[in-house]
Amino acid sequence: MCRVLFRVLGAVDVVRSDGVRVPVDARKPRVLLATLLLHAGEWVSVERLVEALWPEGAPPSAEKNTKTYVWKLRGLLGGERIDGGRAGYRVRVAEGELDAHRFEALVRAGRRHGDAGLHRQAEAAFAEALGLWRGDPFRDLAGPDADSVRARLVERRLTALEGHAAASSALGSHEEAAVALAGLVARHPFRERLRGALMTALYRAGRQAEALDVYDEGRVLLDRELGLRPGEELRRLHLDILNQDPNLAVDREPGPSGWTGPAQVPAAVVGFTGRAEHVRRLDGLLPRTDDRQPSPVAVITGTGGVGKTALAVHWAHRARDRFPDGQLYVDLRGYDPDLPVGPGDALSGFLRALGVDSRDIPRDLDERSAAFRSLLAGRRVLVVLDNARTAAQVRPLLPGSPGCLVLVTSRDSLRGLVAKDGATRLRLDLLPADEARDLLRALIGDRAAADPRAADVLAELCARLPLALRLAAELATGRPSASLADLVGELTREQDRLDRLDDDADPHAALRSAFSWSYRQLSPAVARVFRLLGAHPCHELGLAAVAALTGSDEATARRHVDVLVRSHLVETTADGRFQMHDLLRAYARGLAAEVDAADGRAAALHALADHYVRVAAVAMGLFDPADPADPAGRRSAPAPTDPTTRADAVAWLEAERANLLAVAEHAARHGDAGHAEELTATLWRYFHVRGHHDESLALHTHALVAGRRRADRVAEGVALTGLGVACERLGRYEEALRHHERAVAVGRETGDVSFTGRALKNLGVVLRRLGRHDESQRSFQEALAIARAIGNRRGEAGVLCSLALVHEASGRYEEALRHVERALAAVPDVDNDHALVDHLQANLGLVHLRLGRWEVAGKHLDEALAGARATGNRDLEAEVLDTLGELATAEGDPGRAVDHHHEALALTRRTGDRHEEARAHDGLARAHAAWGRPEDARRHRLLATRRAPGARPVDGGSRAPG
Repeated sequence: MCRVLFRVLGAVDVVRSDGVRVPVDARKPRVLLATLLLHAGEWVSVERLVEALWPEGAPPSAEKNTKTYVWKLRGLLGGERIDGGRAGYRVRVAEGELDAHRFEALVRAGRRHGDAGLHRQAEAAFAEALGLWRGDPFRDLAGPDADSVRARLVERRLTALEGHAAASSALGSHEEAAVALAGLVARHPFRERLRGALMTALYRAGRQAEALDVYDEGRVLLDRELGLRPGEELRRLHLDILNQDPNLAVDREPGPSGWTGPAQVPAAVVGFTGRAEHVRRLDGLLPRTDDRQPSPVAVITGTGGVGKTALAVHWAHRARDRFPDGQLYVDLRGYDPDLPVGPGDALSGFLRALGVDSRDIPRDLDERSAAFRSLLAGRRVLVVLDNARTAAQVRPLLPGSPGCLVLVTSRDSLRGLVAKDGATRLRLDLLPADEARDLLRALIGDRAAADPRAADVLAELCARLPLALRLAAELATGRPSASLADLVGELTREQDRLDRLDDDADPHAALRSAFSWSYRQLSPAVARVFRLLGAHPCHELGLAAVAALTGSDEATARRHVDVLVRSHLVETTADGRFQMHDLLRAYARGLAAEVDAADGRAAALHALADHYVRVAAVAMGLFDPADPADPAGRRSAPAPTDPTTRADAVAWLEAERANLLAVAEHAARHGDAGHAEELTATLWRYFHVRGHHDESLALHTHALVAGRRRADRVAEGVALTGLGVACERLGRYEEALRHHERAVAVGRETGDVSFTGRALKNLGVVLRRLGRHDESQRSFQEALAIARAIGNRRGEAGVLCSLALVHEASGRYEEALRHVERALAAVPDVDNDHALVDHLQANLGLVHLRLGRWEVAGKHLDEALAGARATGNRDLEAEVLDTLGELATAEGDPGRAVDHHHEALALTRRTGDRHEEARAHDGLARAHAAWGRPEDARRHRLLATRRAPGARPVDGGSRAPG
């Protein structure tokens, strides 16, 4: 009895040990098999099988038909697989042959490793377990038995997700763990272990205040809905976070130097065959433990589809024990026409994987590269750089010391790496004839052995390219009744047709033949989905986005994409999204241009952009309910799959961040200024608050391009303002100054008085940051005159508040107090404009602190802090905490001051506010100095200077809106 893998974690499926799928495609045999697997190894009565096959009533011939379906299954699986007797039928399943059993064993192993502190092993076990899931378990079955098993498996999956996130956090991937856990907690709010894991991940990510918020949300929910209080374990964790218990620090498993590295290499390719000589050459490059030579670099080159990535991944798994400090992997997408990965972005990902906090990643490429080399010094790490295009894309990613090995794949020969960096080039040619035959046998099985001549011809028709061979094998497997010779004749005719259209003799002609052959098997509806998946600007899409792109509902989109996945025309990522090999994507894009009318393609991309604008508006409404910005008016039409909680919104916005930018850029480049500007207007605050300032720069740059393309000076001015704000938050004050000066000029040129006033206010903020207080005051005074002239009372209050901060920074505290009080009086709706009133309360507290009125200051600051937390305004919360820290130092309580400043520091690391981060360090320096800790004071003073170069880090005060 040959081994197979029965897969029930999704639609029921069977795969042989050689990776070939057993085609159990007819519905009734598939339901029969699913019912037998639900009770694997047990006898199932005929009556029970009939009930599963005909849940709404069995026909008179039910028992006879059931026997026919059993006969068909035995023909597909082998007669010895299904036993029959008086008790009914049973399917024989050996150990390891049912994915559900394998899943549960892996979850148990993951929990054992986690309990033992072996986080790397725990993460790997949970990841492998989760990787077995393809959808709802036993998707083909209904009824109480299936529902019960499904519920148990779903509960185990929750345990695996929880354990994987906890292990990732323990290994330093706190931010990624927090995002994953936030979505789980939102869907399962009463599951206290999940809530505790999220609190721990947030705390380890330096987000103590948010960890405490998660506890408070759970406490309120339990009390309101169930009349319960949190359990003892969660309450104890809450106290540990409040007290910054050192036991919450990551307890890393032992390693070569007490350090645990990442394991990012993708799963190995099933059925890898051949390339023995190349594997031997790679083995010869392995660094010795006593090696003092620079880390070796191997460049695997060859044409597209020849198997470069498969070889790299196969060898990486083979050699992983030689790199105990970790394996890094990045797809550089060098041949993707839309989204190549730059070395800076690749380094950012590597640094985060190696445990560097996002806020500590340098902005400059050279500094990132230096930090990467420093982290790898003395380590043994494998670095896989897949799909590189140029040596310049690779060079910053090379380690600088012995012990590591870099594996690069590229269609280019990368001569520069060989000549200047001593790389070893391994050229992959087409598979030798014998290895091509071996691969076909592994993929097709006995049919290849039964007709070796047809198999040889098929290999030649596919140019012995592994990608083409796999596509052809999938088509052969999907048509078991056709002979291999018939299929070869069909492919020959397809290649003749293409040769008449394109007489290019390169190996890609064989790929095009295989692509075309696969494509022509698709139904018209699925073929259209394939073409559109090549035409969009994103690297990968979720199901809802595919539905929007193709103009279908999600159920239909799922059916269509499942066909493409089974045909190896689309790949599924680890998190259930969909992407294409870049050669297939280019093929699909070419077909779209050839087959689909230009206006049809434009309409599909317009619908995709509509989807992202609409869901972004829904998400932003949850992320910041106090912000009314919804430029496209999209929140009124939510869909069932839209985010419904703030945590869901954050998870969606983080997962789709790259796609949102790609859609905005595509819209700006192709004359769709509306979508580019709508996305910018909707998302700027999210990027601003979350500290994604580089992305904010990109987003506003796209909006600027769109505005300039249609000569819309008002849109150009708005984009310049956004660029200026992003640069200010990054500490790039001179650039911010230039953007705001240009925005003011646009406002004056267009005669838009209201916009000019806002631009002048932003200009004044940057001038104050630069210490140019006289110029700042003049800018604010002009903005104030405009606000009053047009009757903008809210704008007037905001500018008065900003003027107060200029006076405060200049030591004119009484004048500052008068301006804040006048600002408060100018607020048109004090009872409802919480955002502005909270800012004014914060600044009243600051000015009273400067005047030595500590009790009054404390009252205003406490009100401001409560308001900031109630509305989720992290920027303001950090500013108020720093002012409270200054107050505590002034009152002689440096211990309380340190607590406040540390809490503020945790928030600024999350939001990316460089100025407030510098202010927190400056406050810590003062508090430690007052506490008699000169070394700590000196360290924080140095950090304050580094975080805000060229600015006055001690400047306080809240930036009022309006």
